[in-house]
Amino acid sequence: MRRLQLLLPGPVSLHPEVELSQALPMINHRGPEFRELMRELTSKLQKLFGAERVALLTASGTGAVEAMVANFVERGEKLLIIQTGTFSDRMAKIAEVLGAEVELVEPAEGEGITAEELDDALKRSKASAVGVVANETSTGVVHKNLQELARVAHENDALLLVDAVSYLGGHPLDVESMELDAVASASQKALMAPPGLAFVAWGERAAEKMKNVKKKSVYWDLESYEKFYLEKYETPATPAVSLMYALNKSLDIIINEVGINGWIRRHAAFAEALNELVERAGGRVYPKRGWRSNTIVVPILPEGVKPSEARALARERWGIDVGGGAWKLKEVSIRIGTMGWYEEDVVYRALSFLAEIYKAPKGLVEELMEEYKSKL
Repeated sequence: MRRLQLLLPGPVSLHPEVELSQALPMINHRGPEFRELMRELTSKLQKLFGAERVALLTASGTGAVEAMVANFVERGEKLLIIQTGTFSDRMAKIAEVLGAEVELVEPAEGEGITAEELDDALKRSKASAVGVVANETSTGVVHKNLQELARVAHENDALLLVDAVSYLGGHPLDVESMELDAVASASQKALMAPPGLAFVAWGERAAEKMKNVKKKSVYWDLESYEKFYLEKYETPATPAVSLMYALNKSLDIIINEVGINGWIRRHAAFAEALNELVERAGGRVYPKRGWRSNTIVVPILPEGVKPSEARALARERWGIDVGGGAWKLKEVSIRIGTMGWYEEDVVYRALSFLAEIYKAPKGLVEELMEEYKSKL
């Protein structure tokens, strides 16, 4: 089987050492070896999130978002959700199933929400919590103003709940210094690990709120995860040990070898190069400047080019697998992930693929490669 480089919105290509780590011997999840792994991994997650309270779940990112909503939003409470794509819609569906009253507010086309707009929306809605997808995987809309949004939420006596599934690892995040109340994320995107692990981090306001929220689930009970970790360095239910080995290795690479800031720069430089090629070649990128993600690039395809045709070209000629469009852009765009493990030749191939699609001027790929390398 031909091995393609995954430049998807997720999952992603893994560093060889991350792949190999999954072959380590299975251990007792109630034994000392596991407790040491759990301590080590949790310490790295705390550093990455900038939070003391972090629960590790065997789940997808959707599971982490569901756990977040279940623990911090009471039945009948109003949750105001910023609608920027498929995953904000999913958060809304989760909240409705869990008994919350949901109100959606959609920012201007190609933008996220500003602090002023959120303040107006909260004053109208009187919601007790706000849900925001920090980095909307379906449209590439990123909220780099999370700290401002948290401030506005608190001024209106609301919590800020953040879906950071494709944000964590690709953008700066610090739960405590940014005063974010709860943040959900997962392993298979900018953390360069296999799918199957998810996380929720939360702060003091959310911890106080959780004490008064009626339990909706046994599996998603974050107090139980915190208790098991603090008392035993274990998880309440059987965890995916092999995936934990893989995540532990990927976080070693991110934190100790590349450095968190270097890892973020890597994503930003790749995304900027791809966006620049499309625009310098006369094409269009979604969303607007100022709201663009480091981890997801969304080129609007030239007239007459179908997403299926572009994806086939990427696979067959350039050996890369890119994602199809989503949400309102499904029929007119593709999505290119800048996450996971890749060497410089992958950046060159991705640029060359877009250059072919957009009929870019000769020499532009080489020029952008030099710009990319200068930013690392």
